[in-house]
Amino acid sequence: MANPHEPHFFKPLLPGFHDGVTIPLSFFSQHIQGKTNGKKWKLRSDASDQTWEVIQEGRRLTGGWKDFTTAHDLQIGDILVFKHEGDMVFHVTPFCLSCCEIQYTHPHIIKEEADVDDTHSFSFDYCFLAEVTASNINEDKLYLPVEATTCTALNKQCKKIILVNKEGNSWIGSLR
Repeated sequence: MANPHEPHFFKPLLPGFHDGVTIPLSFFSQHIQGKTNGKKWKLRSDASDQTWEVIQEGRRLTGGWKDFTTAHDLQIGDILVFKHEGDMVFHVTPFCLSCCEIQYTHPHIIKEEADVDDTHSFSFDYCFLAEVTASNINEDKLYLPVEATTCTALNKQCKKIILVNKEGNSWIGSLR
């Protein structure tokens, strides 16, 4: 990532990040200020073929930023790496609280559905270890580890989850 032809910066997401994010001064002065007339950034990620247009106001990304963060289900504590590809196009790679890159198992999956309820579809690979006990089976419940519930791999709007054991067998479960 230290390629000088593709300068980059990382940004941890702090409370209030949905309203906008500040571009680091060093990056801004070296790569943005005075080098472009445009005030629009184009953000891309491995999650989708979609390109998000975001407005730059001074050193902040504002208009359109919330759409990008919502589509990627970003949370406080996530870290984004912005790689400048030229012409105000940036490839953004999100990392969750565990400092692991958020893996989108099916590229192009983030898209707005044509349905009237305006839902989004997400797909993530996320691994955790949970021991199934007799109590779990009797209650028909499995409690997820705290790390799993705080990572962006679980969209707060998800209603279903596919669980896969180490043998590759899978089950669909309801999230509550």
